[in-house]
Amino acid sequence: MLPWHNTSRRGAGAWVGAVAIAVLALASPRAQAQSAYLHALEAAQNDHDQPLQTADDASQAPSGTAAPAASGPDGYLFNLQVAKSFGQTLADQGIYVDGSYTNITLDNVSGGTRTGAIPNGDAVFGVNLDMNRIAGIQGAQIHFYMDDRQGSNFGDYTGTGLVDTNQTYGPNAAFRLQELDWDQSLLSDHIRILVGRINDLGDFDTFDFACNFTDFTCANTAFFYNNDANSAAPVSAWGGRITFKPTLATYFRIAAEAADGDGFYNRANEGWNLSMTHDNGVFLPLEIGYKTDFSSSSYPSQYDVGGFYDNTGYNYSGQIFAKTGLLEPLASIATTAPREGVWAQAAQMVWRPDSSSKRGITLFGEVEAMVNGYTPIQDEIDAGLVWQGPIASRPHDNFNLIGEYYKMGNALVNYQTGTIIAGNARMAGNMAVFEAVYNAALAPGLTLGPVVEYIVNPNDAGPETARVKNATQFGGQLVLTLPDLLGLPTLARVN
Repeated sequence: MLPWHNTSRRGAGAWVGAVAIAVLALASPRAQAQSAYLHALEAAQNDHDQPLQTADDASQAPSGTAAPAASGPDGYLFNLQVAKSFGQTLADQGIYVDGSYTNITLDNVSGGTRTGAIPNGDAVFGVNLDMNRIAGIQGAQIHFYMDDRQGSNFGDYTGTGLVDTNQTYGPNAAFRLQELDWDQSLLSDHIRILVGRINDLGDFDTFDFACNFTDFTCANTAFFYNNDANSAAPVSAWGGRITFKPTLATYFRIAAEAADGDGFYNRANEGWNLSMTHDNGVFLPLEIGYKTDFSSSSYPSQYDVGGFYDNTGYNYSGQIFAKTGLLEPLASIATTAPREGVWAQAAQMVWRPDSSSKRGITLFGEVEAMVNGYTPIQDEIDAGLVWQGPIASRPHDNFNLIGEYYKMGNALVNYQTGTIIAGNARMAGNMAVFEAVYNAALAPGLTLGPVVEYIVNPNDAGPETARVKNATQFGGQLVLTLPDLLGLPTLARVN
């Protein structure tokens, strides 16, 4: 989502209004009652099938029938769950408090554009309302989340800009509305509709364990995040999303959202401004997949394919490097043609030391490619592993490895080559990122993890003054999840 100057101006109000009218009609008291299917979903979330689940990715609740919790040592150093009674009192009234805080501090020790340490912080607070308890509207929930991000971009030190940066930065330091929507379950939860101010954080092109890592692999990849004008979290936009679940393990999901390719980075437009003044197009993602968890499989898996359509258009001007050593203008790249991209994902648990715990190794991989349109990232390939409970006495810890490969867009590389003043160097057409993280669970809802990251051919998708060959970072991430930390009950937003 680079700050293109958009050339098209299209209204988006009609389709948002239609979705809203449909959902309000479906959300009447005549809607289907919450069934055993929905209760199974909520029970599975309480079974903690997802390690290191934060408020940001709470929509990634597992589906299926909950398995009984395994007995044995809890693996924590201490426990602060002192608010269970208070939380249950609120839950009895249909009110569920949620929130998280994540701090990531990384020190670029060599390479990049400069060395030094940068801290980032992201605080999220939310309230989920059970409208069945509150107003007798069966199968309905309301979700409200606020987000506050502070800190600088460590990509300014590594030379990666916004192509590869940590999950707690961006698009700028601001206090904003992250989500405000109506969530409706229908037909025993085989249909789920979401409408309002939404984002794509946990709905498309992601893994449940994505936020074990520190960079853009958390929730949405750099490919998904930068190659279109959608308002990915923490920024929200008016839109609607519908999920069809033929079975517990299969789904088809599609969304339609207002898009603004320029206003995403405009602090005045992304906070609490709920107007559609700056929306100039529509973003349409879709995904079809198969997904299991421990409640339905001894070796959980996820397989999905998806894609997006973005009709906002773009206008990108740059420079080329002249033989005389001077910069001269490059013709603007401007079009109203849409941008379209596709992806395929797979995650499979391949080893468990025993059947009495959820410890084990999961392998995962992903391929993403642009089909049409000028974008900074032409292709992205990710692969890695998640080792849950590598030490038997610490089942809640996880060790994570990932390698990310980016093929940059040819037009971008040519433009960047033209802006490099010294040495007539040509920008590399690819970038690679390697990261290792060990997240130690100190207490329920509190993890601390050392991080090491190595970047080959950093690229910030903007004008360059020199080619950077590599960068090495060390640091850590602290994650605090309010419900788990205090023992508060949760209300699942199932996607």
